[in-house]
Amino acid sequence: MGIYEATQDANEADCVIGHSFGTSIDENSVNRALADFIVTSANHRPVVIDEMLLNAFQDNTTPVAHTVKGPISNAVGKGVGTWGTLVEAKCYMNRQGLERALMIAQAHLIGRIMMQSRKLGIEAIAPPNLPSQFDLNSDQVWTRSLALWLPRELAGSVVLRLQGKL
Repeated sequence: MGIYEATQDANEADCVIGHSFGTSIDENSVNRALADFIVTSANHRPVVIDEMLLNAFQDNTTPVAHTVKGPISNAVGKGVGTWGTLVEAKCYMNRQGLERALMIAQAHLIGRIMMQSRKLGIEAIAPPNLPSQFDLNSDQVWTRSLALWLPRELAGSVVLRLQGKL
């Protein structure tokens, strides 16, 4: 329901991993809010984000260490998605000797991301006050409202568990 508990101190993270939510990148979008959250949270740490989120940044002042490229998730879970972003981020972390990632994501998505991170052996930290709005104009219909999000997230969680991704 978008209510989650922050874990650890965000200052203990040695990198930032950002996940987009929906497809809008205008100034009132959740992706812009996530990009702004990353800008204020990065504190000179390397940032790994997906390509959709990269496009939401207002300027290029936050250096992005690695961008995960590829199509975003579609209705049947094909595309990069959170799992693909986490897999690439873990590889980046291993190459750079990084251990703890500050996870930036929409508040309703952060719980699953934290579980998937553990599955991959990423020590993840969830900061307080992540953006919780939905993307009313998203091409991903399930990110438009809580009523559309919950059924897909519940069904998707079963599929992810069966695939060993949760």
